[in-house]
Amino acid sequence: MKPRFSLVGRYTLLSLTLMVGSIALLSALYAAVSDLLTERLAGERLEAQVAGNVNRLTSFIENRIYQLETLSTHPSTPLYLSYNDAVPEGVKELVRVEADSPDLYGVLFFDGNEALTDVIPGQAASGSPYWDRESWTLKGLPTVTFGNSEIIGPSLPGGDGPAWLLIRQPLRNSADQAIKGSIGLHVRLASLTELMRTENLAGILTFFLRTPAGDLIDATGNLQTTTPEALRTGPEVLPGWRIDYVVSASEILSPLRDAQLGLYALASVMVLGTVALFWALARSLRRRVARLTQGAEAFASGDLKFRLSAPKNDKDEIDVLAHAFNAMADRLQEMIQRTVQAEKLAVLGEFATGVAHEVRNPLATIKLTVQALEKGEADDQRRDLLISLEDEIDRLNRVVGNLLDYARPVAGAPQPVDIRRIFRHASVLTSGLAETHHVTVSTSGDPRQSVYASPDQVIQCLVNLVANAIQACEPGGVVQLRTFRNGDRTTVDVTDNGSGMHESVLQRVTEPFFTTRQEGTGLGLSITHQLIKLNGGDLLIQSTKGEGTTVSVTLPAANSDNLLMAHNTQKQRPADNRHAFTDPDH
Repeated sequence: MKPRFSLVGRYTLLSLTLMVGSIALLSALYAAVSDLLTERLAGERLEAQVAGNVNRLTSFIENRIYQLETLSTHPSTPLYLSYNDAVPEGVKELVRVEADSPDLYGVLFFDGNEALTDVIPGQAASGSPYWDRESWTLKGLPTVTFGNSEIIGPSLPGGDGPAWLLIRQPLRNSADQAIKGSIGLHVRLASLTELMRTENLAGILTFFLRTPAGDLIDATGNLQTTTPEALRTGPEVLPGWRIDYVVSASEILSPLRDAQLGLYALASVMVLGTVALFWALARSLRRRVARLTQGAEAFASGDLKFRLSAPKNDKDEIDVLAHAFNAMADRLQEMIQRTVQAEKLAVLGEFATGVAHEVRNPLATIKLTVQALEKGEADDQRRDLLISLEDEIDRLNRVVGNLLDYARPVAGAPQPVDIRRIFRHASVLTSGLAETHHVTVSTSGDPRQSVYASPDQVIQCLVNLVANAIQACEPGGVVQLRTFRNGDRTTVDVTDNGSGMHESVLQRVTEPFFTTRQEGTGLGLSITHQLIKLNGGDLLIQSTKGEGTTVSVTLPAANSDNLLMAHNTQKQRPADNRHAFTDPDH
């Protein structure tokens, strides 16, 4: 019967539910805390970035002011306002060195009316006022005071040259007194704006320099024509100068969103992998469980020989279950066989008892009558017929005896028995049969060995086995008896080179009433097997069709322990005087 819900299907659904639920919960928690976490992390970095930029720009301006103070306080610097040729060469060299700074276009000198009187160009100088002083002017530019310095500008990039700002201080004489005139550093605006760096927040944080005129200059020194959205006001660098910035929240969250998408992609792959894995597992499990179901159904229908295929080493629970099923089947089959055998023996015992009572008594009367008639018969032909009738009566009596032996087997009194004695009796009792079939019987091994068993029953068993071996051989065949010791047990092999047996016959050869010959009763090997078991031995038959058969009888070897046991047993139980009949039939 097919189950309504597959166990693997239930586990698959449960696993997927737990997985998807966990991913959904994790995603919700992720969305809830990502903004807060991002704000905190970005906020801390943002403050550090803004403070760093302010410090860099302030330091840049202060360094230029210090550079300017060095020139404005020099005693010979005012000579640039009146007579340039009178300036000492050392002062000229000092001014040229300062003008060659990569952050300056040059050094400018102004008179008391703020008119440009002289320019000292640096390496980066270009355009006005170095090539054309007429178009260069400070009019209209915002001016803020920072200490004793003026910050003029900036002049934004246009047709008359690059963007710049001017840091100017009044000149002083040797007595540190201000005179009419000033000196200024013509500073590259880009040198200032380039100091606005975003470090590891590139693309997330954008800085702008807000001028006193309200213009926004980006980090490259270019004018920002439109005001960006979400522009935040930053701290002042100089009076009227400050750093504004824009935080791109989407850019901050983009790595997290990418991670979230990656998480979803990974979860999808895991879900698909789980479905594929459970689908393959379900197929394999259904196939293996179907095999178990088939075995159970076969067993229920009466096929007791059905066994499940399973590896020797258990790999998983299904293999363990398969081995357990096979073990159960073996035990159940053995139990059923024992039960059937017991029932057969019970029925056969009742039958044999009735036969012994109803048949043996008339047979005894008939035999006496036949013997009396035989003595008084003068006709030789009739006497031969009476002798043949007497033989048939004896054979019928032996059959009845075999039935009794098989139906109600009784263990004899065990005692040490020499192998020599067993071989001698077997050879003598089967010599006539061997001569009739022209078969040679030989023995080998150490004849001094002995077994601990009932002598009569062991001899009866060996005679049956030798007789069977002789009858299986063609004329000229050989039957060999060989004995050897194996630990505390002794084995006797009866080997023939006869016709052998098929595998199907070999499996049933010890069953009662099973025979391959028309004249046999099928009780010979059954009785032999029973008697060997009663004496604590084992019977093993090996045969190959067309090559011959070997029957191995293994019995306990005689030793000091069982000799003492036999001595005590002889004192406590009477001897077994039952006659042992032989029936050399399969």
